[in-house]
Amino acid sequence: MPRLVAAAVLALLWTAVAAAGDSPPRHTIDLNEPGVLEALQRSNPTHYETVRKILEGVLQRSDNDVPRWIQTNFAARDVNYMPVVLTSHPPKRRLSFALDATRYEAVLILTNVRGDIVPAK
Repeated sequence: MPRLVAAAVLALLWTAVAAAGDSPPRHTIDLNEPGVLEALQRSNPTHYETVRKILEGVLQRSDNDVPRWIQTNFAARDVNYMPVVLTSHPPKRRLSFALDATRYEAVLILTNVRGDIVPAK
């Protein structure tokens, strides 16, 4: 019986440690807010450089490649770049990703929109 209890405790501890590694981001930063990038540069220069590179490079890639590119090159998690163009002028699209314990969100102005957008029926 003591072995069974010890095995159960070990299994519980292992599960807790594994779950802690996938903890959700603690706070979210809206990159479209005025002054946010400057504040990020002062408070977390490493994240600032990563975010800057992502924002500069995202529109240079095909839409389907963006999530994999961000995850592979910048070790970001939970990348969301849904294929939904916001109906505005100019057209925009939402991007979000997590670096360490911080989630970043932005609405990007699209400069590479092709003319093959088809209206819903």
